[in-house]
Amino acid sequence: MTRDRSFRNFFELDWKWRVEFLMAAYNWVVVDETCPACGKRSRLRCQTHVASDYSGDASGRFHDREYHLGQRMAWWPREHIGFERWRVDRRHRDRNSVDATFDEEACHATCPVCDADLFVVLRFHENVPERVLAIGKGADWPAVYAR
Repeated sequence: MTRDRSFRNFFELDWKWRVEFLMAAYNWVVVDETCPACGKRSRLRCQTHVASDYSGDASGRFHDREYHLGQRMAWWPREHIGFERWRVDRRHRDRNSVDATFDEEACHATCPVCDADLFVVLRFHENVPERVLAIGKGADWPAVYAR
């Protein structure tokens, strides 16, 4: 097994870059849904990478904040150069083939009643979580979404 050259130099990197390399920033979107494993309605915390970043503004980092459907997530103002980075797949998506104001993400969640591993697909309009598109057991994660 050979080591990747960039990994060998990992510890020579700036500490902030190392944190981002090891773990992506995230936020939480809270939804009230029925668990597909136990059938109980509960409050699910969905881990999202939309509008998440270790940088931030005067209110703090864009990381580890809790939001609800319809609530605008803290992010750069529209005129800021970083505004367009709100999307989940911001590095790989073909901006010419999709509406750049919408995105979807399959988010990790855990049922607080039965502890089941779940996915919740959320639809976002810019940096606002709009609605739940699907919910299921983690083992049935939809292949069209990154895990």
